[in-house]
Amino acid sequence: MSEPDHYLALGVAPDASIEEVHDAWRFAVQAFHPDRFTDPGLREKADRMAQRVNAAWQVLGDVDRRARYDRTRRDPAGSVSEPERELPCPACGTLSTIDDQQGAAASVRCPACAQEFTAIVGAHLVGRPELEMRFLSGRYRLELADGNGRRSNVRVRRLPSELALAEGETLSLVFRPDGRRVRYIVVHGARTDIGWKVR
Repeated sequence: MSEPDHYLALGVAPDASIEEVHDAWRFAVQAFHPDRFTDPGLREKADRMAQRVNAAWQVLGDVDRRARYDRTRRDPAGSVSEPERELPCPACGTLSTIDDQQGAAASVRCPACAQEFTAIVGAHLVGRPELEMRFLSGRYRLELADGNGRRSNVRVRRLPSELALAEGETLSLVFRPDGRRVRYIVVHGARTDIGWKVR
């Protein structure tokens, strides 16, 4: 079993300062503390996330351990592998695994129902969601950046009240099979993906 990517777990770059690493760890521990979740399934996922971010902090928060980790982090070819993302099928809810696309759109085929759907995978949120047309339909505009810094806007009818998106988060958007509206928003962090259904 390969060692987890501690930088990915905390959502920081490999050249992040110790202060940035500490701030990311502190945010993750507070945001995903298991006691904040009443649903047993979400509580279990939050507990796993807390364990991963704590393990990442133990390594990246120590200068010597971080240096050793950095030397062994790359594979023999010298490249860092992209993480895999789990996305729910908009038709049946079955999880599909896809390599991170760094914010690019990808076509995914559900392994259970064979439904094809489109998803924006591994984008970074720029700013916070912006409420548009407050009194008419309550649509939100999400500004996303891909791995090359290109930005795009996606509109979502409603965001779940328990979903608090922060700037810089890595997320994926799963579109309905017709491709016109977002069905799921999946927030990626600490190698655990948490998804919310969008109405």
